This record gives sequence, structure tokens and C-alpha cells, in this order.
Amino acid sequence: MLTGTYVTKVTASDADDPTYGNSARVVYSILHGQPYFSVDPKSGVIRTALPNMDREVKELYQVLIQAKDMGGQLGGLAGTTTINISLSDVNDNPPRFSKSIFHLRVPESSVVGSAVGRIKAHDLDIGKNAEVEYNIVPGDGGAMFDITTNEHNQEGILMLKKVKND
Repeated sequence: MLTGTYVTKVTASDADDPTYGNSARVVYSILHGQPYFSVDPKSGVIRTALPNMDREVKELYQVLIQAKDMGGQLGGLAGTTTINISLSDVNDNPPRFSKSIFHLRVPESSVVGSAVGRIKAHDLDIGKNAEVEYNIVPGDGGAMFDITTNEHNQEGILMLKKVKND
């Protein structure tokens, strides 16, 4: 995420007569939520203020915005609102295995199509971005085994594709 990404816009109204001085001129400021977000004092547009905000590091933010009349001058009256901001996930993490080698034993009595082992890779993303698809690298047992993904727990299920002919 880039610095300055648009998040939302707040609008406060003032019941004072806008033609009488500054009494109805509202300015916005952040009381809580810096350094993550900024607000434009005149428009009320809230933007990100830091680059590379990452949902996996911090997902929820609470921002307290103040609207103050009299152009923000001393003696002006103020109101506040709280904005809850949650970062949405992007697919920025690859799946990772807990170890680089898995040892599986396949009994000679295993039949074609039977599950002979399970492996699991973990992805820090969420939702669709955390779904894992397993494949066997060509030349590495692809003639003997096949692998599918259990959609419920994202495990890779290794299945016997054919029995070895001696």
C-alpha cells in the first residue's frame, strides 16, 4: 500500500450561519491514529500516512477525528468521531512448508488411488489468498504418485497413481 492511499472522507456540519465570520468554518484533525493515517484539514479526506502497511502485522486501526469550528481557532467548538479501519488482505505471502523434506512410508499392499501420505504448507494470508494448490514437480515421482488438495484444511493428499512393476 502506498503512502497517501485514499481511505474515506468524513464530513461534519455546523448549524451556525456560514455568512457570519468563521463560526461555521470547520477544520479536521486527527486526535488518535497517527502516524498511520492523516486527514486533510479542509476536505476531511483520510489517507494512509505510512508506506507498506501490512495486514499480517496489524489489521485493525481506530482513528479519532476531530472537527472544530471557527476555522480551528482558539475558542472554537469541537466534535469527534471514531473510525474503525481494517486492512484487507492481498496475496503477498507464499505458502511455506514446516520442513523441507517429508518422509513417507508406502506399504507394498497399497492399492492404486489410495492416500499414502499428507503434507501441509501454511500461508499467512487469509481467505482465497491462503488457498494452497499442490503439484508434483515433473520427474520427481509424478508417474508413481498424484497429489490433491483437501479444500477444508488445505492439506496435500499424496495418492498412489500406479503400483511399481518389478
